[in-house]
Amino acid sequence: MYRAEWNTACEAANGALTGVIPGDSNAIGAAVNQARIQVEVAYAKLQNAEAFAAHLQGQLGLESRWEIGGEEYSHYKEEAVLGKYCEALGELEQLVVMRLFELSKLAMSGTGK
Repeated sequence: MYRAEWNTACEAANGALTGVIPGDSNAIGAAVNQARIQVEVAYAKLQNAEAFAAHLQGQLGLESRWEIGGEEYSHYKEEAVLGKYCEALGELEQLVVMRLFELSKLAMSGTGK
């Protein structure tokens, strides 16, 4: 999450001067300063998240991180996908019940044959 935010800030910084009129030193300075601030804030968040993850890893006594494609990673990825599926299924069920309720209010519940 924070790495994506940092990458977005870096991309924005690279294009910071695209909308600035050439020769307008005040606008150029403001755009560069704003881009620098965004990159620094995003990088600080990334560093804090990585430090917190390392701290938790030490507190929990974890010796190694999960690797993409590893057994534990795959197991919990499947659980996350299943959780999202169940959530979507619940939303669909809610929408169907709402529609049936609307149709029953109109006394038209038997018209879907």
